[in-house]
Amino acid sequence: MLPISYQDAKPLLAALKGAVAPPSWRGALPITYHIGPGPAKVHLKLEFDWQLKPAHNVIATLKGSEFPDQWIMRGNHHDAWVHGASDPLSGMVALMEEARVIGELAKKGQKPKRTIVYAAWDAEEPGLIGSTEWVEDHEKELQQKLVAYINTDGNGRGFFGAGGSHTLQAMVKEVAQTVKDPQKGVSLAERRGAVEMLNGGDSNFKLYALGSGSDYTPFIQHSGIPSLNIGFGGESSGGEYHTIYDTYDHYKRFKDFDFAYGVTLAKTAGRIVLRLANADVLPFELKQWETTVSGYLDEVMKTADDMRAAVEKHNMLVDKNAFELAANPKEPFLKPEKKDIVPYLDFSPIQNELAALKGAINTYASFDYTKLDDAKTKALNELLMKSESQLMSSSGLPRRGWYKHQIYAPGFYTGYGVKTLPAVREAIEQEDWKEAQTEIIKLAETFKQFRAHIEKMNTLIK
Repeated sequence: MLPISYQDAKPLLAALKGAVAPPSWRGALPITYHIGPGPAKVHLKLEFDWQLKPAHNVIATLKGSEFPDQWIMRGNHHDAWVHGASDPLSGMVALMEEARVIGELAKKGQKPKRTIVYAAWDAEEPGLIGSTEWVEDHEKELQQKLVAYINTDGNGRGFFGAGGSHTLQAMVKEVAQTVKDPQKGVSLAERRGAVEMLNGGDSNFKLYALGSGSDYTPFIQHSGIPSLNIGFGGESSGGEYHTIYDTYDHYKRFKDFDFAYGVTLAKTAGRIVLRLANADVLPFELKQWETTVSGYLDEVMKTADDMRAAVEKHNMLVDKNAFELAANPKEPFLKPEKKDIVPYLDFSPIQNELAALKGAINTYASFDYTKLDDAKTKALNELLMKSESQLMSSSGLPRRGWYKHQIYAPGFYTGYGVKTLPAVREAIEQEDWKEAQTEIIKLAETFKQFRAHIEKMNTLIK
């Protein structure tokens, strides 16, 4: 797909004949919109540049004062399709300002306890190449040292959006309650809660699940590093995405007029980074994770039930000859056939493991971490750092083994769109019942592995 300006599109659209386009297909040009075909023909001349070019990741490190081998990583890509004022530079300049301020704090003697690593990724647009190659090259070290990765990309104006590992949900909510929205003067959490209620949801702050589309992908879905993706939007949409029109002038006129949300992004991400870098006990919270994942399982089981009910209704209508009786006899008709019944899957392995996991999580949540001595605090943090990796499978997802996370993945057919509990969910959606049952057992083993890890933490801090 190649985006073009409305000036270039107008003669092409005006030349189309055929049926008039339905209202939802019409734009705002002073023409009658038709859907074709033809009759005009268009000659396209395509030119490609197949040169190989080097990609440059820029990595800056501020060594921690107490735990230099525990890293907090913050990233944004710097390459763009063309000018890139919105995508990615609006996020990149916020990262640079955030890094500058943290550097100034360090100069004044307020060095972070943990090491902070800032990254400006190259080659994000052609397939997340810069970050992916870097993560793969440093994977073993990252899995040993990296506490969390915080990503931003293009930024806009409006409401705070945050997605990522749900063990970080409670901490991000705390930050969102302390930073003010520059337009309304209330907290980011309060303003976002308001729009969620207007859209039919509730005001409880939640992270969305990560699919793909930016540089967090190799960290969380391939390497098992807890990750976040944050930014602002909802009041700054435009048609400039990935085009030559994504300029400074366009951004200043139609996006973040006074760059107030760029400042707010720096404040928000900076607080998240410093909270992780300086926490005595890493701020991973498990009860909200369990609630979220249990909700995902409910969705998956309902999907199977809904599919079964739909098939049963379809077959009943076929038996009653309803489709043929309701059809227009003056139009062609192909009688539908009965469909195979959707079997009942055995979800009990997952249900039983989640129930046991909930018990272990409740035990962990009952401890008072402030009473731990330094040795136990250090040991607990080392276990917390490895918790996300327990949700990985070395064999990866079916037909795409690079994606190893069993809770979050971009859908096989959805591009950037996320699928939660992806192996089980997608097997059901594709009506591969044998694979679905196999993946149910595999997912139950993943939860068992995660529970064993939490029980190690419980044993440590008793």
